[in-house]
Amino acid sequence: MEVLREAVWRQAAGLVYPEELPTIAAEALARGVDSPALRELAGLGRGSDTTEIRDLYLAALEELGISAPSIEVAVRRWLRDLADALVSGRMSATEAAGKLVLPGEAWMTEKEFGFAHLGYYQEEFADFASAEQVSEYENDLREAAQAVVDEAAAV
Repeated sequence: MEVLREAVWRQAAGLVYPEELPTIAAEALARGVDSPALRELAGLGRGSDTTEIRDLYLAALEELGISAPSIEVAVRRWLRDLADALVSGRMSATEAAGKLVLPGEAWMTEKEFGFAHLGYYQEEFADFASAEQVSEYENDLREAAQAVVDEAAAV
């Protein structure tokens, strides 16, 4: 059930496209999670109608008693997980920045927005930056990640 729960969080954060849900459903079935809507969803192809995919996805969640978090809650968790992975050394600055695809939302805290903003623009910056600028950027990203981790710990 864990693979499906993780997919629910990622989908709520906008990190999973509807076309990916049939594959996720098939993987959940292979791991022993089962419901009628989940089986039907797993049988759809990537080119299926996204409305049908979404309807079956929501029906499967209901059948399995899984509630999807709001986008705010899901993105906040995702940002905090990325920040923690960067701060703890489980992920490099380049890897973390590559996963930060959101420029920020009005509901983000200032620290979350700063972290997301730095990561979002990394690709454009990296194309013309010197080695010294890249090093400075990576330090700034780590500091922003630490601020997110500290903020989360204070809550």
